[in-house]
Amino acid sequence: MDRRPLKLMVDVLLMLVGTLLGIATNYATGQSDHVPLALRLLRDWSVPLIGVALVLLVGGQIALHLLDRPAPVRRVWNKAQPPYPGLEAFTEDDAAVFFGRDREIAELVGRLHPAVPGRAQRFVTLVGPSGSGKSSLVRAGLLPALARRRGRWAVAIPFSPGEDPVGTLQRRLAQLPDERPALLVIDQLEELLTLSGREERDAFLTAVRDALRCDSRLWLVATLRSDFLTGFLESGFAELVRDPAVVGALGRDALHEVIEKPAEQAGLTFASGVVARMVDECGGGDALPLLAYTLQELYLRAGGSGGTVTEEAYRALGGVAGALSERADQITGELADAPVIPTLLRFVTIDRNEATRRQVRRTDLTPREQKVADAFVAGRLLTGDGGVLDVAHEALFRQWAPLRQAVVARTEDLRRRTELERWAQDWDHAERQDAYLLTGERLSVARRWLAQSSRTVGATLLVEEFVDRSLRADQATMERAADAVAVRALGSLDAEPETAVLAALAAVEECAATPGAVQALHTALGASRLRAVLRGFERGASGVAWSPDGLRLAVSSDDGTVRVWRLDHDDQPVVLAGDGAWIQGVAWSPDGRRLAAGCRDTTVRVWSCDTWAELAVLRHTEATGDREEGVGGVAWSPDGSRLASVGSDCAVRIWDADTYAESAVLRGHQRMVWSVTWSPDGKHVASGGEDGTIRVWAAATAAVVTVLTDHQNNVESIRWSPDGRRLASASGDRTIRIWDTGSWQVQRTLESPEVINSLAWSPDGTRLAGGDADRTAWVWSLDGTEGEVRLTGHADTIYGIAWSPDGKRLATASRDRTAAVWNVTETTNVFSGRDGAVSRVAWSPDGTSIASVYQDGSLSIRDFASGRTTGGWYGGEVSDAAWSPDGTRLVIALRDGAAVVWREDGSDDDINLAGHTEALSHVSWSPDGTRIATGSRDGTARVWVAATGETVHILRGHEDWIGGTAWSPESRYLATSSTDRTAIVWDTTDGTPVTTLRGHLDYVWKVHWSPDGRRLVTGSRDRTIRLWNPFEGTELAVMAGHEERVQDVAWSPDGTCIASVSQDRTVRLWDPDSATQTAVLGVHADRVSGLAWHPNSSRLATASRDRTIRVWAMADHDIDGLLRRARRRVFRELSTEERRSFLLPDRN
Repeated sequence: MDRRPLKLMVDVLLMLVGTLLGIATNYATGQSDHVPLALRLLRDWSVPLIGVALVLLVGGQIALHLLDRPAPVRRVWNKAQPPYPGLEAFTEDDAAVFFGRDREIAELVGRLHPAVPGRAQRFVTLVGPSGSGKSSLVRAGLLPALARRRGRWAVAIPFSPGEDPVGTLQRRLAQLPDERPALLVIDQLEELLTLSGREERDAFLTAVRDALRCDSRLWLVATLRSDFLTGFLESGFAELVRDPAVVGALGRDALHEVIEKPAEQAGLTFASGVVARMVDECGGGDALPLLAYTLQELYLRAGGSGGTVTEEAYRALGGVAGALSERADQITGELADAPVIPTLLRFVTIDRNEATRRQVRRTDLTPREQKVADAFVAGRLLTGDGGVLDVAHEALFRQWAPLRQAVVARTEDLRRRTELERWAQDWDHAERQDAYLLTGERLSVARRWLAQSSRTVGATLLVEEFVDRSLRADQATMERAADAVAVRALGSLDAEPETAVLAALAAVEECAATPGAVQALHTALGASRLRAVLRGFERGASGVAWSPDGLRLAVSSDDGTVRVWRLDHDDQPVVLAGDGAWIQGVAWSPDGRRLAAGCRDTTVRVWSCDTWAELAVLRHTEATGDREEGVGGVAWSPDGSRLASVGSDCAVRIWDADTYAESAVLRGHQRMVWSVTWSPDGKHVASGGEDGTIRVWAAATAAVVTVLTDHQNNVESIRWSPDGRRLASASGDRTIRIWDTGSWQVQRTLESPEVINSLAWSPDGTRLAGGDADRTAWVWSLDGTEGEVRLTGHADTIYGIAWSPDGKRLATASRDRTAAVWNVTETTNVFSGRDGAVSRVAWSPDGTSIASVYQDGSLSIRDFASGRTTGGWYGGEVSDAAWSPDGTRLVIALRDGAAVVWREDGSDDDINLAGHTEALSHVSWSPDGTRIATGSRDGTARVWVAATGETVHILRGHEDWIGGTAWSPESRYLATSSTDRTAIVWDTTDGTPVTTLRGHLDYVWKVHWSPDGRRLVTGSRDRTIRLWNPFEGTELAVMAGHEERVQDVAWSPDGTCIASVSQDRTVRLWDPDSATQTAVLGVHADRVSGLAWHPNSSRLATASRDRTIRVWAMADHDIDGLLRRARRRVFRELSTEERRSFLLPDRN
C-alpha cells in the first residue's frame, strides 16, 4: 500500500480539528450570555478535546515514522547453514544473521525519500575503508529493510562495474519498472578506477547522471572504498559523491552482537572468555573480514549447530589474525611446486599505490594456475562465479605474508599491468581503432613488461593482443618512416655525405631495418670517405702517426696519453701514459719498433713497440720564450739513428737513438718552435716556429743552411716531400708555401680559408694534406691530376694529420677528442672500370684474380690483392667469359657468335668455337673441365669439347634467345634460361630436354644450380627469383624484393646463400631454405649487371654500369656488422634541426 495519501489525510484532519476547536473556544468564551447549548458544551470540553487532538497528532506522526523506519525483522535461520559468510559479503539471504549495523541501516533508509520527487541528491554514496562491511550493509541490511515495505520500492539486482560497466548499467536500467520508485545498487564503485579506463569511467558516470536527470523516480546507492573517494572528487563528477554516508568501525558492543547473535540463530555456543578474546583481537582495518573468516572456520571445526567453540580450537586456528594465514599456508603446502604466488598475483591490481582485487577469467589461466585457483576456491579464499574468479576478500593479500610481500616486491609490475589493462579496454571498447594503440615510450615499456614480467604477474589475452597489435602497427609506421628518412638521406648524399650516413644510420637504428633503409646506409657508407672514428680520449687529440707497416695508428692527446690502435682489429687500443702532461706530437721510428712523443712537461718519451715499456725520457731545458709549452714536435731521421725534437726552449735538439744522449742543439729561433722535419736523405733538418721563420740546418755540422722569412705569422707545420725536392710549410697567415729545396724559392702558394695546423705529404709526393682550425681536412693534388678533396666531420680544430704508408688513407687528430681515418683513394675492394660500364665478372678458381668484361667489348684480368691489371683480351668484342676449373684458361664469348678458349700466358694456341649464327650471350665451363656450353641469341645452346672445339650437341627448344647456361655439379645436366620466359634442363649425355621450368612472367636472364645439384635458381625481368626442382619441373618458391629486373643470380659455393643483382642497383642475399631475403648487401651507383662468388664463399664480386667492380665481404651482410661499421664511421649524432629536416622525432 502507498502510504503517501494516508499521511496527507491524517495531517489535514488533525489540522482541521485543532483549528475548529480553537475557533469554537474563542467564540464560547467571548459571548457567555447567549451561547448555545452546543457551544457551551464545547467550551466546557475544549481543553480535554485539544489535549486529545494533540495526542492524535503526535501519535499519527509517530505511527507514520515507524511505518517508514520499521525495526529489523529477522527471518528464521536454517541452523544447518553456517551463520558466518567467511571472507564473502553478507547477502539478502543472510539478513537473519546480520547484526551490529542497525543505526547505519536506519540512516540509509532515512536518506531514501521516494515521496519527494524533486529531491536533488538521489545518488547515495556509502563510503568506508576496505573490510568495513559496506557491501554487507547494503545487501543484508538496507535491501531487506526496503523489501519489508510491501512493494514500495523496485530494487534491481546489485552489480559491480566490472569489465563492461556501461553495458551492465544499461541492462539493469532496462529491467526496472516504470510505475514506482526504483533503486539501483552499485557495489564496489572503485572498480571504475581500478578496472576501467578514463573514457569508460566517464561514459559510465555520464550515463548515471543522465539517468537521474531523466527519471525523477530513480535512486542509486553505491559503495565506495574511502581511499578512492578523492579520485571521484577529481573526476568531474564530484556532485554524484557529495555528502556520502560513512561506515565506521564497530564498537565493542556491536562486535559482541556480530559474534554472538548469529551463533544463537544457528545453535552455536562459545566457551567462556572466547568471545571476549575475539573482541580484544579485532583491531586494524581488516578486523571484520578476518573475524568473519575465523568464525566460519570455528563453526565448521566445532561441528556446526549444537557445537561449542573452545579456547583450544580458537588457539589452534591462530586467532583472528592467524586463521586466514594458517589456511593459505595449508593450501600452499598441499600444492607442492605449483605457481601459487604468481597465480594469486593475477587477482591483485594496483591503483594509487593501493592493492585492490581484480576478477580473472578462468580461460586466462594456464592449467597449472587453474589447479591453484581451484584449491583456493575450495579453501574459501577465492570465489568462483561461472567462468570468473575473484578473491573472497582483499584481506587475503594484506594479511597473508607471502602474498603481501610479493605484492610489495611486484608493485611496479602490477601497476604496469593495471595501466595496460585499462588501455587495452579503451582500445577494445573503441572498436579496436589504431588511434588507441600504444606508441613511443609507452609501447617500449609495454614490450619490456610483457617480455620480463608478464609471466610473474600475468597478462590477459586482451593485453597480449593489444600489445601485439601495437607492435605490429608501430613496426609498420617505423618501416614507413625508415623508408622516408632513407629517401631524404640519399637526397643529401652529394652535398653532405656525412649527414647522409647519420640519417641512414638513424633510419635503420631508430626506425626499422627495411631494405630501403639498409640500402641507403650501404650507399651512404660507400659514398662517404670516412672509414673509422677512434674515441676514448679525455681531452683533445693533438697528433697522429702511422706505423711503417700501416697496421697501427698512434694518436697523442692532451690527456697525457698516446693510444695505439690495430686498425685491422676491433681490439681496444694500447694506452701509453707519461706523467700526466699534455702530449703534443708523436712519431714512429722507421723500423716501427719505437714510438716517440713530445710532452708539455718539456720531455720526450720513447716507448718500445714490442713490449710497450718506456725506454727513455729526454728532457729539454726550461723555456726561454714568454710561456712554457714544452716539446712541440718530434721526428726520427730516415735511418732511425737520430731523433729531433723542438719546443719552448726555442731550440732544435738532436738525440742519439741508441744512447739517447743529446748530440746537438740547434739555436736561432727567437720563440717557440712547433715543427721539425728531416730531409729524406737525412742530411738536413728544417724547423718552423712562432717567430715566423723556417730554418734549415745541416744535420752533421749544425750549421744554418738558410732562413726562410716569407710567412707573415707563426709557422705551424713544415714537411719535407718524399723526393726531397720540396718543403711545404703552413702558417698562421693562412697560406701553405711549397719551397724548391734547390733554390729555396717559393714554388707555389696555396691559400686556405683557415689556419692550417698540420701538413702531410702523400707517399708518392703528388698530394699534400692539411688539417685546419675550422675542423676540415684538405687534400690538394699538386700535379693537377685530381681535384681538391675536402673532408668534414670533426667538431673542433684538427691538430694532427698523417698519410698511411700505401697512400690510400688519411688519419686526422682533433681537439674534439677523436681521431679519424679517411679513404682518399679507391680501396682494393672497389676497382674502377675502363671507359665504360662493367657487364660481367668472373673469379678465378684459386680466388686470386678477377676477370671482367666491359660494355665496350674488352676483357681485363686483375690481381685481387693489389688491384693491378695483369692482362686482358683485345681480339674482339667480348660478351662473356668463364674460367676453366683449373684456372689456366678462359673461354671467351664474342658478339660475332664465336667463342675462344684462351690461355693468358699464351702457351697454347687459342681454340675457336664456331657455329652460332648470332651473338653469344653466355658461356660456362663444365665442372669436370671437359666441356663448354654456349648460349646465343640465335635461340640455341651448344655443348663443345673443350680440348678440341668439337660440337657435341646443339640444343634446340627455346623460342627466343638464350641468356644463361649452367652446369650441374656432376657435369651431366645443363640448364639454360631464355627470353621466352622459361628455363630448360638438358641431359648432355644425349642432348635431350629433361624438364621445362615455367612460371616467370618475363624474360629469364640467368640460371644457376645449387651445389648439391638438387635445386635450380632463376632470375627474371619480372623482378623475381624462383627456386625449382630441376627434375620434376616444379616451382619451389618465389622470392620477391627487387624493384627492377633481376640481372644475375648465383648460389654460393657453400650452398648457404643465394646472391642476386638488379637494375635497381642493389646486391641482395637470400636464404634458400626459407626463401626469404636476408640482407641488402650493398648498392651501386648505377645498374648492376653481373656477379661472381669467391670460391670459398667469403666474398662476392659485382659488376655495374657505374664503371666499378665491387667486392663485398660476407661479414658485411649481417645487419649488426653493418651498424657497427657505420658507428665506427661517424663523429656525432644528428642535431635537433637535422633530425627535423629528416622527419625524425626529437631525442628526449
